[in-house]
Amino acid sequence: MAVNPKIELRNYLVDLCRQVSVYMREQLDKVEASDIEEKELNSLVSYVDKQAEKMIVEALLQVTPDAGFITEEDTEDDPDKDQVWIIDPLDGTTNFLRKIPHFSTSIALMEDRKITLGIVYETMHDISYTAIRGQGAWINDKPMKVSQLTEMKDAIVVTGFPYRRDGDMQQSLDMIQYCVLNCRGIRRLGSAALDLAYVACGKLDIYYENFLNIWDIAAGVLLVEEAQGVLTDFENGNQYLETGGIIASNKYLHPGIMKAISDIYS
Repeated sequence: MAVNPKIELRNYLVDLCRQVSVYMREQLDKVEASDIEEKELNSLVSYVDKQAEKMIVEALLQVTPDAGFITEEDTEDDPDKDQVWIIDPLDGTTNFLRKIPHFSTSIALMEDRKITLGIVYETMHDISYTAIRGQGAWINDKPMKVSQLTEMKDAIVVTGFPYRRDGDMQQSLDMIQYCVLNCRGIRRLGSAALDLAYVACGKLDIYYENFLNIWDIAAGVLLVEEAQGVLTDFENGNQYLETGGIIASNKYLHPGIMKAISDIYS
């Protein structure tokens, strides 16, 4: 039987993320206040983010030496190449620094402007969420699918807040009120990549957020797509990687959350 190169690359990513997770867990009790930088208000980084990114980039260059990179911590090289890796080495840095066990590594491969392979790795639980375009999505080695809830009143919604507090704050508060009044519950967990992974495997039903970066969501959007979910931007289009506004859910719930966002953000 012929070897599927994307399956091989997926397995390589799982092993790589597992190694990076070992490093992160080893550093959890070693990071001190003097090691933390504030890139901008509410956006933190430490040597752990930077070293994890270096580990990932070096490992990926071994298997795709001609690839370009788009990364959170500025290890960026030729993002216009045919093959580009999009990397968030530690999504949920604030959680990590406060020892809240909810953070992840996110890696996506973009080929000819399409995401073709993605992994979100849940660091503290050694759970991999992976997807290959046209071939499916998996939690560890089991196929995964978005939830099949049909009623908004039963849905658990997850969101995030923009780092900048002078953006759409009132709209954000209005959306929270909508979810409190119309849904089963709302969460703010602190890792956009894991939020999307949780929607993809059905742990959560709806995710929406605005003002995200491509490395926050590149892997997660493929997870949701391949898990038979629905993705749009805040304008009900498909420009979420460009605009940074994203809504992810299933086909039953998406119209309701889309209407609420359209009404509030119009």
